[in-house]
Amino acid sequence: MNRDFSRLAALLLCAGLLGAAAPSARGLDATVIAGDPAFFDPMAAEMKRTLARLNMEKLGLPYFAAYTVRDTRRIEVSASFGALRDYEDNRYRRVKVDLRVGSAQFDNTHYIPKDTWHYAPVTDGLVIENDNDALRFDLWSVTDRTYKQAMETLSKKKAYKQSRLIKEELPDLSADPAVVSVGPITEPPFDRPAWEEAVRKLSAVFKDYPAVQESRVFLYWTQQHVYFLDSQERTSQRDAHDVEFSIEASAQAADGMKLSDRRRVIRKVPSSLPPFEELRAEAVTLAKDLTALAAAPAWEATYTGPVLFEGPAAGEFFDQLLARNVSFPRSLWLEEEERMKEYFYSGAFAGRLGLRVVSPFLSVYDDPAMDVFGGTPLIGHYTTDDQGMRAQKVDLIKDGILKDLLMSREPVKERKVSNGHGRGGSEEHATAHIGNLFIEASKTADPKALKEELIRQAKGYGLDYGIIVRRMGDESKRGDTDALAAPLLVYKVAVKDGREELVRNAQFMNVTTRALRDIALASKTRRVHNYYQLGPYRFSRGEVPASIIHPDILVAEMELKKSEEKPEKPPVLGHPFFTRK
Repeated sequence: MNRDFSRLAALLLCAGLLGAAAPSARGLDATVIAGDPAFFDPMAAEMKRTLARLNMEKLGLPYFAAYTVRDTRRIEVSASFGALRDYEDNRYRRVKVDLRVGSAQFDNTHYIPKDTWHYAPVTDGLVIENDNDALRFDLWSVTDRTYKQAMETLSKKKAYKQSRLIKEELPDLSADPAVVSVGPITEPPFDRPAWEEAVRKLSAVFKDYPAVQESRVFLYWTQQHVYFLDSQERTSQRDAHDVEFSIEASAQAADGMKLSDRRRVIRKVPSSLPPFEELRAEAVTLAKDLTALAAAPAWEATYTGPVLFEGPAAGEFFDQLLARNVSFPRSLWLEEEERMKEYFYSGAFAGRLGLRVVSPFLSVYDDPAMDVFGGTPLIGHYTTDDQGMRAQKVDLIKDGILKDLLMSREPVKERKVSNGHGRGGSEEHATAHIGNLFIEASKTADPKALKEELIRQAKGYGLDYGIIVRRMGDESKRGDTDALAAPLLVYKVAVKDGREELVRNAQFMNVTTRALRDIALASKTRRVHNYYQLGPYRFSRGEVPASIIHPDILVAEMELKKSEEKPEKPPVLGHPFFTRK
């Protein structure tokens, strides 16, 4: 950085046009040395120009800027009924720009203008070669567009504040320490022939199950390197690899109701995936479950009583009711609040510090530093978040009482600084997400005792049966007004003898976070729920890898009703493979 820029930066600081946390000349140069120069040289060069000279019609310089570059190779392999369908191998780079005008106290963020149906950062593609000039051109182009949009938004936000006579507001960016975290860049091997064969063989499992109408097996391998630089001397270079097996299938009941499910196995790298036989067992279980569902009676009653959530269903329960509500605490200003508030919501636990939010025998903390639990890798593990902050362990709930919130660099009334949980996909602002959410229980029982307690409580309601849910739809399957997605594997447990009967097409109703306070008992053992946590807003719902370490749970009271889904006409002709046989 030259002497003229240093002098200019000092003048701008004195004039208040650059925020107090603007980068020093030495700082930006130091970041280039710390990271891969192929990326950080052009990023730092354009950031210097932006902070010193990007001043349209003397409206003001940016006070903060951050670039996040994701260098990605993504392989997708799919197969159906024993044959490969697709193989794609794509390489691409994208940059996400966080450019702010105004000041850390009041800038262009956390506001949705009229007739705007998204809240997302400006992103664009980059050249895939390490050409300094070409990369600088791409960065310059997207930065210029971002600046103009930021100035327009800031003007609208000022008018909104004045029209609503708002006297107090939260700062828009927290004051946090600078962090340099530069890790090694790795390229784990991918054995294409071996994985193609695995996908092909897994898809052939469904040849033994005539009730399954459609099936598909997918393998997604994402090899990604992330480079982050901001104007406050934060630098991060890290891997963000992940690999997923997704086994999907559907069947149809005699009354025409469509039944579908998928099994996902997610890890960081291919070498950490389970052995093939475990993956095959997942495919077989899915096929058997759908076959049984297609033959099961439809749910007809309205039920109010205890529900036991086992296995993956308990993981989904905690994701959709707990993880979501300890995340995303910052709410937005909405120009048209009544029309848009259902699309831009924040976590329900913001503002409830010191209050009971779950059963008093439950405690919860988030620890991104953990990378394995009980032999299962945790995909929520990370060391530096997407805003360049160090990941921290956060004690969220103690004996049912909310003690803390997950924080990004978006201040809220109760918490003003980050605790290293600012995360977001390539198309989403970094907001507070979980990493590894650990749920501990002091009131526990073994599986047999849990089922016995379910039956005892059902008797107390005067019911002939209780309910066990073993699988649920994930968060993406929730209806617009539903707090929980519909259950997939629902069993009526007879009070008389404990016999289980599978039923289909049930749906939760009237679910609120009260269900977390109604948890009556938990299992002694815990399991890992690896998944992708969706973002906070309906129209910019990126996802981040996350893990929940949870027990099975008995909820004292929930309501179920008949599904409102409509049946579909079955195929005119039968499946050719099975009709031929």
